[in-house]
Amino acid sequence: MITVTIIEDDATVLQRLIDVVSASSACQIVGIGRNRGESVSAILANRADIYLVDLGLPDVDGIDLLKLISEKCPDAHSIVISTFGDAKHVMRSLRSGASGYLLKEEIQPSLIDKIIATHNGHAPLSPAVSRLVLDKLDSLETGVKPKVDKGQKLKELGLGQREWSVLNLLIEGLPIVDIGNRLSISRFTVNQHLRSIYRKLNVNSRAMATSVARMHGLIDE
Repeated sequence: MITVTIIEDDATVLQRLIDVVSASSACQIVGIGRNRGESVSAILANRADIYLVDLGLPDVDGIDLLKLISEKCPDAHSIVISTFGDAKHVMRSLRSGASGYLLKEEIQPSLIDKIIATHNGHAPLSPAVSRLVLDKLDSLETGVKPKVDKGQKLKELGLGQREWSVLNLLIEGLPIVDIGNRLSISRFTVNQHLRSIYRKLNVNSRAMATSVARMHGLIDE
């Protein structure tokens, strides 16, 4: 049986992960980390074969936890499960020892297959993340970064300047309240802009919006 430790602070997401992993006869949960203290303790216990790691804990950078897993648990593997699908988070995670990188949309029964694959030495990546990694490698090899007229692209997508400002801060990982503070608008107005942005981009999450923005060359990476 594959032992699993879950590092996630969002109660809803944590419960989804617990439900999926617990429903499988192939896996057993041996640890849970909701914050820095619990996560470090779970890692130092070195009981898990697989660590499912959220990058956005409130009091610790998930990258530091990935490095700690690599250092203290050399026989274990870690899989990032995140809302962030941009090159910065993905490449930093992989460089810090993550064996796989999945977006939170993939918290469903098929996640067990990816855990088993990771345990067997494979490296699961969400489709959007795979494309990002390939594009990044191609850019590094050729040294050529395609130029994009952002103004024209935003016009094609139907996004106004304020919507782009909100989307750009969302991509940076800012919470809704902080986006409102940065733009001097209320969180209700931020949510109105987000609903409009998601509708225009035909997405329903931060990760998907980031992936679409990256696909259209709107993100400087």
